[in-house]
Amino acid sequence: MLSIFGLINNAFCQDNMPRPNSVSIASESAGRNDKQNAESDSNRWQKIWGKKSRDALLLGMWSFHLRGTGEYWNDKGGSNEQNHLFGIQYYGLTTGTFINSHDDRAWFIGLAREVYSRKISADTRLDIGYKFGPLFGYGDDLPSVGGMSLFAAGTFGISWHGLGIDLMIIPVGVIAGSFRIDIE
Repeated sequence: MLSIFGLINNAFCQDNMPRPNSVSIASESAGRNDKQNAESDSNRWQKIWGKKSRDALLLGMWSFHLRGTGEYWNDKGGSNEQNHLFGIQYYGLTTGTFINSHDDRAWFIGLAREVYSRKISADTRLDIGYKFGPLFGYGDDLPSVGGMSLFAAGTFGISWHGLGIDLMIIPVGVIAGSFRIDIE
């Protein structure tokens, strides 16, 4: 509030002489704080944006539906939970195909980002990230426009010597796991 008052005061002041008062000191301090806040907001968005995920071949996928349907719940008429994923990640993008929970072929393309990565040992690495983008193949089962839906997934991965396992948490009540072969 003091910085706004200081800006208004300086804009409408008749003389351009600096005044030794607390408002000008507060406005200078507020200017530095605004710059620091802008830098911290920029850093926060850079952390959320992350960095591109490693280039990899994505294979196999098994899903667990939290609504209680599917073979893992002994529901024979429920969701398909062996999804046969085949995809690729390259330069922060991901694309591929899989058999969805309704036994239909689905296609996706989108971003693959890492927001946290840590080497656990010389050959082992832990990654946390996300994937996001358009998805085709669910029809009316998901909200869609022209047959295109959006997918989003939080990813947790661990790899050893370039072979990895990814766990994905999908906000429609699905937990999925898949294999990854890193392309170095």
